[in-house]
Amino acid sequence: MAHNLNIINGVASFASTKTAWHGLGQIVESAMTAEQAIKLAHLDYEVAKTPCVGFETTETGINEITMEDKFITYRKDTLQGFGVVGNRYEIVQNSDAFRFFDAIVGAGIAMYETAGALGKGEKIFISAKMPDVIEVAGFKGDVTEMYILLTSSHDGSGAIKALITPVRVVCQNTLNAALKEHFNKVSIRHTTNVKENLENAHKLLGITHKYVKELDNCFNFLAKKKVTDDAVQKLIADLFATQKDDSTRAKNIRAEVFKSYQTGVGQEAILGTAWGAYNGITYYLDHVKGYKDDTKKFNAITEGYSANITQTAMEALIAL
Repeated sequence: MAHNLNIINGVASFASTKTAWHGLGQIVESAMTAEQAIKLAHLDYEVAKTPCVGFETTETGINEITMEDKFITYRKDTLQGFGVVGNRYEIVQNSDAFRFFDAIVGAGIAMYETAGALGKGEKIFISAKMPDVIEVAGFKGDVTEMYILLTSSHDGSGAIKALITPVRVVCQNTLNAALKEHFNKVSIRHTTNVKENLENAHKLLGITHKYVKELDNCFNFLAKKKVTDDAVQKLIADLFATQKDDSTRAKNIRAEVFKSYQTGVGQEAILGTAWGAYNGITYYLDHVKGYKDDTKKFNAITEGYSANITQTAMEALIAL
């Protein structure tokens, strides 16, 4: 699998407290401050924009014209172009993106665990671990830790996004779930008020104990709910339905998901429960399913196809 990390002169733009992304980047022994993360992950480059230039053919020849409503974003150190944006697009420097966490990190509540850049540096990601944890009653050591993941792009492809991401420790399953009472992510557009929104985003995210408490109740509710193998297989068939459900490929996918439920890491103790079914599905999506490259996997799990399946699985298991 390709890693797609930004690499300049053999150095990967990635720093983490754990070995990840094929062992590339800088591995540190403890959580990082914002200043350390920016430097270690080589995110200390600036982004600028310049008007797009085009050409028109006239009777006298070909003339260069400036497109007043279109700009190209680029990184100033390498002059690599990122993308074409409109005239209202506001650049948010990597250092500004870290401001999302500044008040929290400064208070010692959360610390950065990973930071990096993808492609030519057009997309960055940052994660910070929160102090909150969820323990599933009756299953000793079944702990879920809470992270906040922020992604930002410089190519006009999307908004700045922040996501509360629960991770089950025993298997590193990503258990993203937007519950009825509390949303788990916010998006901030690259417009003129973006910096003010960054400063207030932690309030919008609800980085309070309310979301964690609701998720705690949800996970423990699923752990107490018994499910049969037939019910799990029916759920898997619904979640991974295709236009050719009788094809060999479709059958193999469903078989792999059910195998993940039965034998995935951390599954033995929770088999026969809705909690086990949920983790079996997320284990398949996080650790078994093949993705074209790490970037596509990252996008799918955080906000794409795999995240949608995870959300649907959660809703279906609660409703059983």
